[in-house]
Amino acid sequence: MTQPITLSGLVIGHGGRAVARVTAGELGADRAWLVTGPNGSGKTTLLKTLAGLLPPVAGSISPVPAPGSSGCVFVHATPVLFRGTVRSNLTVTADPAGLESVATAFGLTDWLDRPVRELSQGIRQRTSIARAVARSPRCLLVDEAEGGLDERGRELWAEFVRSTVGARRMVIVVAAHKHDSFGVPTERITLSGV
Repeated sequence: MTQPITLSGLVIGHGGRAVARVTAGELGADRAWLVTGPNGSGKTTLLKTLAGLLPPVAGSISPVPAPGSSGCVFVHATPVLFRGTVRSNLTVTADPAGLESVATAFGLTDWLDRPVRELSQGIRQRTSIARAVARSPRCLLVDEAEGGLDERGRELWAEFVRSTVGARRMVIVVAAHKHDSFGVPTERITLSGV
């Protein structure tokens, strides 16, 4: 079972300027965590803070965020892919032995040798999420996944969330404009103004 992430008096922001206070205590792998709210409310800032890309303005995160397999991986709302193919993007982070299972989970097996410049927005987003998952992080942070995914991609993403929460393999935090349960226990992370 994955170790929970504890947030104590967490205030997030940019350059020392507070944007929001986070009213969650412990983020466990037994549910999906949802950060909802309008643009500018701090959803992406929270994900970047949990990933260790931005320092907290106040409070703490324990264990301290670290990138990679034992830490947190952030998936941007706009897919960021490397030149090359879907396969080369996945092998950047995946053990070649696990590449097929990640590709299958996200419906990418037919796309593995396709250059990323030829991909639709939906396949690009699937590839971006799959690359993060291939890293086997302790915490997966996904910003607005549903916005860029095609219908099949949304189904596969929900299926992945259900199986991961069921197995308690990693903490999953998703920022979205609307509440989505994925068919698993979910809990909201509330951001309040400072």
